[in-house]
Amino acid sequence: MPVAPSALEPLLRLAFVPGIGPGRLATLVNHFGTPERVLAASARELARVPKVGPEMIRRLQAAAGPATGERARSAVRMMERTGAVAMTLDDPAYPVGFRILADPPFLIFAAGRLELLQQPGIGIVGTREPSAYGRSAAAALSGELSRAGYVVVSGMAKGNDSAAHAAALDAGGGTIGVLGHGIDQLYPAENRALFERVRSDGALVTEFPPGERPRPGNFPRRNRLIAALSAGLLVVEMGERSGAQHTVNYALEQGKEVFAVPGQIGAPTSAGTNQLLKEGARMVTSVSDVLEELGGITRAEPVPPVLIRSPPAAAAPAGMSAAESAIFEALGAEARHVDDLAAATELSTSAVLTALLGLELCGAAASLPGKRFRRV
Repeated sequence: MPVAPSALEPLLRLAFVPGIGPGRLATLVNHFGTPERVLAASARELARVPKVGPEMIRRLQAAAGPATGERARSAVRMMERTGAVAMTLDDPAYPVGFRILADPPFLIFAAGRLELLQQPGIGIVGTREPSAYGRSAAAALSGELSRAGYVVVSGMAKGNDSAAHAAALDAGGGTIGVLGHGIDQLYPAENRALFERVRSDGALVTEFPPGERPRPGNFPRRNRLIAALSAGLLVVEMGERSGAQHTVNYALEQGKEVFAVPGQIGAPTSAGTNQLLKEGARMVTSVSDVLEELGGITRAEPVPPVLIRSPPAAAAPAGMSAAESAIFEALGAEARHVDDLAAATELSTSAVLTALLGLELCGAAASLPGKRFRRV
């Protein structure tokens, strides 16, 4: 069960200590038995704890004072008012994905549908400044993965994160927003409506205590939690130097499968994802590429499909690239395999798959099992 409000104040006092970190917080509570005993410990007693030096002792003793106490009580009132809860590492409701980390958060804060934290997730990350293609791909794949039974996990940033969260909810599924700040903070400000929607119909989770503002150093820690909640990580548009690379690295360290959507050659927003493909990430041109690797999940109550792509085109869509035009002409009502299309158009398999994804997103083609496609 979540931490009771009466027991939360001393935990929050410790969580507010600058530089304490999850490992040291856990060590202190385990050493003394309770947060109250940590706060009541003398300097000599604190000095016996590994990795607790003079400066940390000073900060811990300050945490027992009235200023930190009022801050903690204010945070408790906020959590009671908004329905947010706190969980410790030994709580049965604590996410299994966090528990198996080398450095699991000792204390987390969550709001919304807490059961989503225990369900199979798929991480979707990417650039904050996506192209129309990238935003459409993130939304389309998120919606389809949601309908397949996965909880969509992302970081509540603008761009592809936001597209993925919104599409999962539009599909009637669940989504988890992992925050790089306190659960009472809104970032970015433009995401207010989405933030409220995810808190109501999905879930929010963070290891940062209430009042913690978004800081650059917080986001890599957030990214490891995105990976931890995910059975696999899907990257949709990522530049060469992107924060999403942190999430990829954490996913690989945790033994998770990394998927990437191919992007336009030479586009800065696709340089990172195309590099991932060179390094062995699984190429994704339709949701079946993910489901073939991870499998689908049967929902107790099937959710009606929600159309998130453009309406099907009876004729060739305008604005197609040369490769898309060639593939569109080669497709027919009968399904054709990717290799067959490559031979018919004399394009590389990679170029064919990229063109097919573009056709799917504009409603001109549909994917079938076994890497087969047909015209819509």
